[in-house]
Amino acid sequence: MDFKEIRTFVVLSEHLHFGRTAEQLRIAQPHVSRRIKQLEEELDAVLFYRNKRNVKLTEAGHVFLEEAKKLLRDADVAKVRARESARGRRGNLTVSMINSAMLGALPNILGEFHRSYPDVSLSFKELNSVALLEALTRGEADVGFMHPPIRALGGYEHVALEREPLIAVLPTAHRLARVDRLQLYELAGEPWVMFPRDNGATVYDLIISLCQKAGFSPRIVQEAQSVPSRLGLVAAGFGVHLVHKTWGTMPYPGVAYVPVEPTTKIGLACYWRKDDPNPILKPFVDIIRMHKI
Repeated sequence: MDFKEIRTFVVLSEHLHFGRTAEQLRIAQPHVSRRIKQLEEELDAVLFYRNKRNVKLTEAGHVFLEEAKKLLRDADVAKVRARESARGRRGNLTVSMINSAMLGALPNILGEFHRSYPDVSLSFKELNSVALLEALTRGEADVGFMHPPIRALGGYEHVALEREPLIAVLPTAHRLARVDRLQLYELAGEPWVMFPRDNGATVYDLIISLCQKAGFSPRIVQEAQSVPSRLGLVAAGFGVHLVHKTWGTMPYPGVAYVPVEPTTKIGLACYWRKDDPNPILKPFVDIIRMHKI
């Protein structure tokens, strides 16, 4: 059974006339008869009573008609969805991100894409930089938002989205918590709270490098994975910390955010594999490029 036979059956059931059916389908009348005969043989059922004057559906024909119409509707829907998917209008896109990405430009980007492509299903993975790159490499994510790494990444393309400086995070009772700006060397004798280097080698190495250029190596006394946990440790008086300025927009009890010099700007970029075959990737990247710096 094929869709030509099914469509011929449905059209004939509407016209109950072989000539008009052939005319609508733009085929010769013998083709109509042949398709109906083949369909009946495949179903092992007579679908039409027919003689020289009349054509009408049998009981089996009435039963099959509903199923045939449903098959054709489903096939039409499948074709539309396949075309939309191929054009990046429908399907799935997996977005991976570091935990600070949602504090910057990413919510606006995701909102714009969702409004433009409402039939695309977005799924999200919050990962550290190492796990994010692994997810991209294994094809478990289509795009990744993270701080640009120092080393070059072969096989990937990227778009830079924003650049913000690092700022100091101090307990509110700290002697420097109320200054307008501080020099990094002023934190030389302080205990430091940091994140594990695997969380984000780019930012970790930049912080260490900045401190060394300021004449000291930070004395790291506590490490914590998440930014809220590190802020909590600072609030509790365990040490000082540096964060991407976007975190400074998030109030946290017990801490003060103070601009620091010298500092460096940390970027956020979107990465994707050059060989990713997902057709939805292109329209997503097109929107990303509209937000690039």
